Parts: sequence; structure tokens; C-alpha cells
Amino acid sequence: MEELLKTFSRREKLKPLCDLDRNDLDYVFEKASVKALAPRTLITPDKNIITFLLEGRVSLMAGGFVVESFTHTDQRGLLPLFDDSRDEDSAILTSHGAILEVDRKLLEGLHSHHKRENPETKAKSIEDEEQHLFDELRRAFKADRLQLPALPEAALKIRQVINQAGVGTSEIIQIVQTDPILSARLIKVANSPLYGTWREIKTVRDAVRRLGLETTRGLSFSLSIKQLFHARSSMIKQLLRQMYDESVQVSSLAYVITRNRAKNLDPEQALLAGLLARLGVIPILKFVDENPGLISSADRLNKSLINLNVPISRLIFERWNFDDQFLSVVESSEDWYRDTGKEADYVDIVIAARLLFLQKTNQLDESINIYQLAVADKLKLFEEDEHGLDFLEQAKNEIDEMQAMLRL
Repeated sequence: MEELLKTFSRREKLKPLCDLDRNDLDYVFEKASVKALAPRTLITPDKNIITFLLEGRVSLMAGGFVVESFTHTDQRGLLPLFDDSRDEDSAILTSHGAILEVDRKLLEGLHSHHKRENPETKAKSIEDEEQHLFDELRRAFKADRLQLPALPEAALKIRQVINQAGVGTSEIIQIVQTDPILSARLIKVANSPLYGTWREIKTVRDAVRRLGLETTRGLSFSLSIKQLFHARSSMIKQLLRQMYDESVQVSSLAYVITRNRAKNLDPEQALLAGLLARLGVIPILKFVDENPGLISSADRLNKSLINLNVPISRLIFERWNFDDQFLSVVESSEDWYRDTGKEADYVDIVIAARLLFLQKTNQLDESINIYQLAVADKLKLFEEDEHGLDFLEQAKNEIDEMQAMLRL
């Protein structure tokens, strides 16, 4: 089990261990112990030990009631299971897992020594910086100074009117034609192998008719999201480009997974869900772009983006009057151990897409066995066809085609 600690990619992010220098941190881990636990194991607080969830999923209890559940990959997993400032009196593992036990006196002694050695350090903790940034974002939002993403009028109008009585193909075509960029993209998509036939499409009218109203609605929104990812400063521009590229890959995977593994769901909705999963980072980055003194480093900015994505996304979806299902995707798209016991939904689709993306780009936490996760089994991600090809190999051309369309 000690090997698990060595390969645990987030070990240096555990709080408050992350405040120690490298030598002290290595010493703490050398003295710490790792315990493998079976499902339904009860964990109780020990005043001499600080306990962290190293692997699996856990439910925290207070007075016999579950007050919080999380996995070791969630942000909450970076904090100790128990804290004197909270009411939790026990925890139950709801999966196979492991815990890390750190000697409290040892950690407190090293922490105290670290502070004595650095009396001149006045830098705020990352929690303080995040809270300050969020407070500033909230004030800017209330004063109508926060630049929430504004999609082109045509994309928003199509989404708003498409199900209204009396609105048909001709009305949607008229709306699309008011946006030349959207018109050109829809025509190109209609001619792609994913939607096209032998006859080439050259007009918006024919493109909308080939795609259908619901597909046009979903694609109009998805094809317009790219223009939201822009900024002034070079650092923010680079971050936004990276995030859009990641969103393109995740959403393309979500689209193709739905087409091939979840026939009960709409591929265009899955595509949009994948693109919107990290929407909240856009106004955060643009705000930091205009107020560069709010965050002290790019590393702290990246950590703040993870924590603030959900609350800022909530503000955006409320402004757009968007479906609650998209907020559910934002809130739970990194809950790798999610298992509703029901048919796959859009949250499952985006979780699966993000896992495949992380695996493909060698960013997946080594402690996560993707092949044993509920979503992998539910969506048959690794089921081989008659030629011995798994899902990614079978669907490569479709994935590449959708990525190319989103990058137009």
C-alpha cells in the first residue's frame, strides 16, 4: 500500500501538508501509514491522527445522517476527513478504498517550525486568494460589471423560439441567415460525413432542412461557443486556447459516445454539455485579465478556476435561462465514481468523455482504474468489436470529424 502513496498524483496538494517544504513533506509521508479498507468500513476521528482519503468514495456522517459524500479526486478530497470546526463524527467508505494517516503532533510541529523560519512571508493562502477573487467576482456581477459570456444573437434566438407555436423551418432559416459566420459553419457541417449525403449542400435553407430543427438548435449554440474564448493578455489567451482545445476534445468524445453507446440521448445535447462543462472559467479569466493583481501566480489561478467554475457557471446559466441538466453536468462531470444505477444521462456521458480524454493525454490519475468504473461498464467504452478494436479505435474518424467542425 505504500506504493499507492508514491503514485498518488495529488499527494503534494493535500492541505495543510502542501504548506511544508519538500524535505519536511517527504519526512511526513515516510512516517505516515496507508490502510486499504473494504466497502462499508467505518472510520472515526482520532485526536492524534489526521486522516485523508487516498482512494475511493466516502460519506461523512453527523448524528447518524450523511452530510457529505465525495471521492479522492474531488477538491474536498484534498482536505482531512475530520476537522474540529465541523460536526462530522464518523465516515463510511462506500467503495473499496484507502486512507492516509498522518501523525498530528509531527505535522503541527513541522508546521510551527516552517512558520518560524518564514516570519517575513506575508503572502495570502490560496484559500484567501480564492475567496477574495470570488468576492470580487460577485461584487462585479451585482454591479453588472462582470462580463458573462454573450453568445451571438442568432444562436440565442434559435434556442429561445424553436419550440414556440408557429415557428417552423422558414423562421429558423431567417434567423440563421442574419449571422454569416453561423450560416457558413452550418452549411459545412451539413456536408460533413456525420450528417451529409451524396448531394452537396450550398444554401442555409438546404442545410437547416437536412439537419432538422432540433439539430440546428443544438449545433447553432455549439458552433458559436468558440468566439467566447478570447482575451487581451498573452497568459490568459494561452489558458483560454488550452481550455477550448480541451473542451473540443471532450465534447467531440461526448457526441460520439452518445451516437454509438447511448441511443436514448441526443448527440447534439451531449456535444453542448461537453462544451459548457467549464464555461465558468471564461468570465473568471477575463476578470483576472482586467484585474491582474487579484491572483499572485498562474498556478494559483489554475487552482482557483477549479474551485470557482461551478458558482460562476451557475450565474451564467441563470442569466441564459438554461436547463438545469447543464448545471448538473458542471457540478458532477468529474465525479468519476458516480453510479446512479439508472440508464446513462448527460452527466455520465461527459464523465466518460473526460476520462477518455485524460487517459488519451496521459493526465489520468494513476490511482483511478478507468476500466472498473460504472460509466465505463454502462457505456461499454472498452468493449471490443469483432476486429478487436475498442470504442476509441472504432470511432476515431467520427471524433476527428467533429473536432474539425468545432475548430472551424
